[in-house]
Amino acid sequence: RDEQAGGSWFGINRSGRVALLTNITEDVKPFNTSRGSLVSSFLLSDSPHPLEDEVGKIVPKDAKYAGFNLLLLAPIINSSGTIGYDSLFVTNHGGGGTLISRSLSPKEKTCGGISNGIDGQGAGQWPKVCHATEQFESLLRQQNSDVPEKELVNGLFELLTWHPPQAITKRAELRTTVQVPPVQISYEGTGKTTPTFYGTRLSTVLLIKRNGEAVFIERDIYQLVDGVPVQPDPPTQREFRFHVDVKPNTAVECD
Repeated sequence: RDEQAGGSWFGINRSGRVALLTNITEDVKPFNTSRGSLVSSFLLSDSPHPLEDEVGKIVPKDAKYAGFNLLLLAPIINSSGTIGYDSLFVTNHGGGGTLISRSLSPKEKTCGGISNGIDGQGAGQWPKVCHATEQFESLLRQQNSDVPEKELVNGLFELLTWHPPQAITKRAELRTTVQVPPVQISYEGTGKTTPTFYGTRLSTVLLIKRNGEAVFIERDIYQLVDGVPVQPDPPTQREFRFHVDVKPNTAVECD
């Protein structure tokens, strides 16, 4: 949850809208805006407008944000009556940058990865993006209609645990690992004199079937207990199940 504006970094609403935001790894600079509000603004809207028009509604005019990458997904009803998704990638290419949006490529729509790099400047070649995308693609190839949901969910969570054997010692090395074991990192420009723990707090799996059945599972990875990062024992998670209720005015017939 975004503590500054009460927003979020990843979520889905009852009508099936999905938003996912990652920060761009960069030097810390002060901004009076919160990136988390972009996610919540999109999820709270049921606008029938195309995603390209939606960006102008969720982002205040002339607002400047710390660097971010934002994936927006809006449900559509296919001609077969099943649920599909329209998608849009939004970024400012770094703190204070101009907002730019683009459609996903066919490859990205099939199996893609978004992380903390700058779009068009090598972000897709980050080791953790390459590894996770390859593993995700392999996992998808193994799936069929007979595979139990639990098996798929466990495979996805296993994918999110990957990290190299060597310990992370500086921010630049975060691009080499999917899961980040807790590490103390100093952030220049924050005014803090002591290092702050940085690591993977939780992992999330979201599945949406073409019939509209959705499951959202959030699993705790590391928690701070008396200032010390620990892994929950036994493991803890939260699971939400519901049926996506696509609003009539947001449904689009397509082939």
